[in-house]
Amino acid sequence: MQNQTLIIIPVFNEEKSIGRVIDDLIENYKKADILVVNDGSTDKTQEILQSKRVNFVMHIFNMGIGASFETGCQYALTHGYKYIVRMDGDGQHSFNFIDDILKPVQEDKADITMGSRFLGNSEFKTSATRLIGIYIIAFFLTLLTKRKITDPTSGFCAMNKRAFQFFSENCAEDYPEPEILVYHKEFRIKEIPISITRRYGGISSITPLRSIYYMIKVFISLVVKIF
Repeated sequence: MQNQTLIIIPVFNEEKSIGRVIDDLIENYKKADILVVNDGSTDKTQEILQSKRVNFVMHIFNMGIGASFETGCQYALTHGYKYIVRMDGDGQHSFNFIDDILKPVQEDKADITMGSRFLGNSEFKTSATRLIGIYIIAFFLTLLTKRKITDPTSGFCAMNKRAFQFFSENCAEDYPEPEILVYHKEFRIKEIPISITRRYGGISSITPLRSIYYMIKVFISLVVKIF
């Protein structure tokens, strides 16, 4: 019997971690189905997915996190899911927070629930450049949407069908959430505190230089969409 919730995990070259992420979810969280979107990985990610009891979709080439999430949302629509949860494939997002993130959308108190690394007792650490970029985008989004948003790029979120249907057709290439929050302001948004753990393995593709590039790109895109 199909669950009402689909966990979407976009991945790119996560051979060191995705197997363990899948095993953790299968063993510890049975209230949702899993879809891994392999975004053109060139390592052994695809081989690992084929060896697991998990649904997956593969992009022929790397299309970006936004396109991967859009693919996942389209899959959720096609297969009749009511809710989706988006998680990273590196192990930093714990299954222990899934129920907390889902609760507001399941109780119809929010269309989108976003996990925030800056609420509660989280001891989130990252590079100074990335941290500054997150703060700037969060501040800008708070002004534009008139909602307090602390962490628009955590990547750990839940949505109801109304929200993920919109994402299935309107997703930015990088960090899709900030643009959508501004573009479609009537979404009811709630943040809940989360904490993240160390990567299970491998190296993040988001280097300090790429982080600066992404943040500037998102910021300019937001300004263009609004003005």
